[in-house]
Amino acid sequence: MLRSTYAVIHLPALLKNIRLAKRRLKPETKFLAVIKANAYGHGIIEVGRYLEQSGIVDMLAVAIPEEGVRLREQGVKLPILVLGVTDPEHVPVAVGNELTSAVFTADQVRLFERWAKSAGKPAHVNVKLDTGMRRIGVTDDAMLEELLDAFDECPNVHMDGVFTHFAKSESDPEFTMLQAQRFDAFVAKIHARGYRPIVHAANSAATLDYPELQYDMVRFGIALYGCHPDPRRTEDSGLTPVMSLVTHITNLKTIPAGEGVSYGLRFIASRPTRVATLPIGYGDGYKRCLTGKADVLIGGVRCPQIGTICMDQMMVDVSEVPNAAIGDEAVLIGRQGNERITADEIADRAETISYEILLSISDRVPRVFEK
Repeated sequence: MLRSTYAVIHLPALLKNIRLAKRRLKPETKFLAVIKANAYGHGIIEVGRYLEQSGIVDMLAVAIPEEGVRLREQGVKLPILVLGVTDPEHVPVAVGNELTSAVFTADQVRLFERWAKSAGKPAHVNVKLDTGMRRIGVTDDAMLEELLDAFDECPNVHMDGVFTHFAKSESDPEFTMLQAQRFDAFVAKIHARGYRPIVHAANSAATLDYPELQYDMVRFGIALYGCHPDPRRTEDSGLTPVMSLVTHITNLKTIPAGEGVSYGLRFIASRPTRVATLPIGYGDGYKRCLTGKADVLIGGVRCPQIGTICMDQMMVDVSEVPNAAIGDEAVLIGRQGNERITADEIADRAETISYEILLSISDRVPRVFEK
């Protein structure tokens, strides 16, 4: 590793979060781990391999076929569900790599049938039902009947599962239960046609808060990585953050009162100020909009970030850490001493969500995997 800036991925924390969720589930309920978007910035290959080796999950989920292909190329054999739309040109890739694809139109089913016949192997799919998210999925009974007719005509397409996605399960029980009612009605019609797929709907929030909606399988996404979908709940959820973001001081100087710091001199010192330079910036995914809003842990003390965050560097006021030295560790996300900075805290300062903060850490920040 050539950089003193890196993200530490505490892989055992993944298992702690899964076990926390499983305490709310029936023993027979299957568990799907969502590792799309590079495992929410944590490293899709390493996380996928680790979860498979742990034997604690039944299935993985990605967003696009390319992510599933990467996992297959690295030897991951667990069932992999592609949550998004598989473009027509990627259908043979999905079939050939034994990926489970989301479908919701009769034309999609017929296309998978054609490629399954050509490949000489079945195509595995899950039916996506739109119960209120209004993104993708079957929206009404007529569309569902047409889809089921296509399945009747396409014996090489196996309906392994049926699922929906809750739009507000972290904050709106009434709408969540309305979606569940719509989902149940759709599933009843599928059962009436003789199909018995695995039924799943619960995302992270529903897995933690609605045990009655666990169905046959749950899908654990952001909570797998230690953040609750409702940022107000993370501290009391019992979840363990998986990622820490760490760098080290590269320079120290004391500036007098009246001196400015960084581009635009947006920070002007009101007193003699000890300034530490850190080799991380928005080119690494530490957002420029955090300028003057975030803290960094140095010597177990919260130190305010000062001056405009640059592409590759930023500055911190370490006046309250008199022993700070070049080479000292600085924690941007994670714990140091008795202090802790969470992805949710950074998200709040950046006026976004923890998902985006974790995903924003760029590829040039090495991931260090702790087992």
